Amino acid sequence: MTHEFLYGINPAFEAIRAGKRQILHLYLNQDFIRNPRLKKLHEFAGSRAIPIEQVDRGALFNLCQSREHQGCVLRTSPFPYTPFAELLQEKRLLLLDKIEDPHNVGAIARSAEALGWNTLLLPRRGAPLLLPSVIKAAAGASEFLNVAVNCSSNQYVKIALEAGYEVVALDGAGKTDLEELATMKLEKVLLVIGGENAGVGQFILNNANYIVAIKQKGRVNSLNASVAAALALYRL
Repeated sequence: MTHEFLYGINPAFEAIRAGKRQILHLYLNQDFIRNPRLKKLHEFAGSRAIPIEQVDRGALFNLCQSREHQGCVLRTSPFPYTPFAELLQEKRLLLLDKIEDPHNVGAIARSAEALGWNTLLLPRRGAPLLLPSVIKAAAGASEFLNVAVNCSSNQYVKIALEAGYEVVALDGAGKTDLEELATMKLEKVLLVIGGENAGVGQFILNNANYIVAIKQKGRVNSLNASVAAALALYRL
């Protein structure tokens, strides 16, 4: 695919601001002038000499195949992924293992960027890439991350261990408490978040330096993958 259609006001703003993609065209709803945020987007895109076209809502839907476009669609080049080998200078790496829900991937990416984790590792198979739906869920924050997709989850872990990272797997049955681990001030961390159904893979659990749980005081295990990830990202 030579281009993608990003949709939503925040994703459009952030894709332009991040500067990682070539911005090819902005499509705006015909009555954008009535919406202050769309009006601001129009001015911002204009300041960057981005071609702008006014279309009706039906045309916007046809472009992005979503009703969540909020009155704008941005045609861009595909997201530029980074080879994992080039990311090994980072002190904090985040790996999503078996997380298949685009909304969860986007929500975790948004938390990661907000909390200063600049690098996201996605396995070659079993997880969505940075599709427009993921970028929408991330409110565009994923545009600022360095993202690798060239290894399996197990390969990421093997390479990280060899490079001196402490592998921390988040798992409800973990024997190490997150608060306890936070006091250790680990220098180089690969944090692994597993899918809500499958959890972190067995190979990773067998090779992790720490299997970490988040203590809960309620009677219902109510933390989904994205919320648990945000807590771990904040503490580590």
